[in-house]
Amino acid sequence: MSKPYLIVVTGRPGSGKTTFSKELGNEIFMPVISRDQIKEGYVHTLGKSHNELPEDANKIATEIFFDTLMGLITNNVSVIAEAAFQHRIWSTKLEQFMGKAQVFLLICKVDEKIALDRFVRRGLDNSLREYFHGDKGVDMARKGIELNVSSYEEPLIDVPIFNIDTLGEYDPSIKELSKKIFGD
Repeated sequence: MSKPYLIVVTGRPGSGKTTFSKELGNEIFMPVISRDQIKEGYVHTLGKSHNELPEDANKIATEIFFDTLMGLITNNVSVIAEAAFQHRIWSTKLEQFMGKAQVFLLICKVDEKIALDRFVRRGLDNSLREYFHGDKGVDMARKGIELNVSSYEEPLIDVPIFNIDTLGEYDPSIKELSKKIFGD
């Protein structure tokens, strides 16, 4: 029996990873597990805004996210995992899937300033985003404070890596990626 696929979609905040992963999942018929959506479900359950959550809420959401992924992979369910994975923080969590799954890393990329603009715009356009995620940068932008681009350290694990330009049409396209991953 072949191993399930774990397709990791990542990139800095505002890089287009959530939109891309949803489109990818629809195109290749694979579920998408989003770390942010896990956190949103957690916030719903507690009935408190991000700023009122226990200090370890993000850690708890991350553990639930990885437990969910591991449950799927160990039960032979291929899955797309979407989050802003950063090497220093997430690499050991991703490495636990090596040998258990066919892991591919898809990194969504766009100019840093465009990513920052997207990040701020989505927060300003949807006030609930701040409730669920407490995006400090959005609050600063609302107050007219100029934001700097935050650092983002791409995960470096020994798996096939594809960089996806998300500025306009995806490059490479989802169909091209599908051929490279599945050999169709």
